[in-house]
Amino acid sequence: MGQLAAVVDEAIAVDPRGLPGPALAERIVELRRQINRLESAYLASLEAFDRTGAALADHGSTQAFLRTECHLAPGRAGRDVHLSRDLADALPTTCAALADGRIGVDHAQLIASLRPMISPEALTDSEPHLIDYASRATPQELRKVVTHVKHSYAPDRLREDEADDYDHRSLHASTILDGVGVGNWTLHPVGHETVMTAIHAASRPVTDDDRTPAQRRADALITIAEIALKSGELPITGGVKPHVSVIVPWKTLAAQPGAPAADYGFGATSSGEWARRVACDAEVARIVTGPAGEILDSGRASRCFTAAQTRAIVARDRTCVWPGCDTPPGWCDCHHRIHWADGGSTSVDNGVLICGRHHDRIHQHGHAVVDAATGGRTVDVRPGTDPRWQAPRHRAGP
Repeated sequence: MGQLAAVVDEAIAVDPRGLPGPALAERIVELRRQINRLESAYLASLEAFDRTGAALADHGSTQAFLRTECHLAPGRAGRDVHLSRDLADALPTTCAALADGRIGVDHAQLIASLRPMISPEALTDSEPHLIDYASRATPQELRKVVTHVKHSYAPDRLREDEADDYDHRSLHASTILDGVGVGNWTLHPVGHETVMTAIHAASRPVTDDDRTPAQRRADALITIAEIALKSGELPITGGVKPHVSVIVPWKTLAAQPGAPAADYGFGATSSGEWARRVACDAEVARIVTGPAGEILDSGRASRCFTAAQTRAIVARDRTCVWPGCDTPPGWCDCHHRIHWADGGSTSVDNGVLICGRHHDRIHQHGHAVVDAATGGRTVDVRPGTDPRWQAPRHRAGP
């Protein structure tokens, strides 16, 4: 092992920043190959150590030994022990390919996942073909081939695994202290494919897009929710169609000094400008309250564009009016050029098609909607061009 340490010391001593690109590329490939070979030696030694039972007296198990002495995470320790046994007991070709450095541990793990699912004869027949493919493919690519093998030799077991994946589906969402929403989901493969197909379709970059890919995906998720809410296809809840509920005083919408913030049905609180964004094309329920908060009167005043008005706006604008954006009408809002809270009318002349992403920008950065030379509408992309817009106050900070 002293010789191995000396070789590693020699490799580390080389300053890679002094090497030309081709030499660096060759070095990276060779280092990766040797790491694979060392992984093979490590797993072979681990299997022999596990077979002796030497870890039982002081640690209780080989996995516990790896956690304590090698500082591995529990999942990694268990994976290494099981993989070392699979390679030694049933996967000689995979073991040899890893020892030669042609494949990595992730490849070997995927091939080993077949062992409890298909017969030893089927595994022996499949292994050489899988190794040949793995030597020129990524683990993600190999996973697809392994799934095909599972389906060919053990379709019932594959369906059982898929049922387990389906049972583990979940979505968690919560609001942290400053009101920001955080969440994550776990989806079975086909469900994940469905969601990612929709997000991909709604997250493509637009002209002069300065968003990161993660921001585009976040905007896409909101767009998909907005489309679903506008579709009218979601189930009725509480006796009404699902809708974003905003509780906002009139003086907040009118941007009057001293006005409070806006509150939302699921607990969010926002500035008046975000409330204006939500209320831009919305039905407004008028509720008059008394000094103690009791409701004195309620009614409904329609502030949203009618179906006929929307059709006329679509026929005129065709797509989002932001320069260079071709988002289709079904994904757009009807935006009031002059907000109805400022006295603007809900009319075809005062309405324009704007996608959710650019609708946010108009309200957050004060872009003016202007007449286009072609007779339609467009947006002045310079921030602050709308004379009615008030720049938001930034929070004090260092």
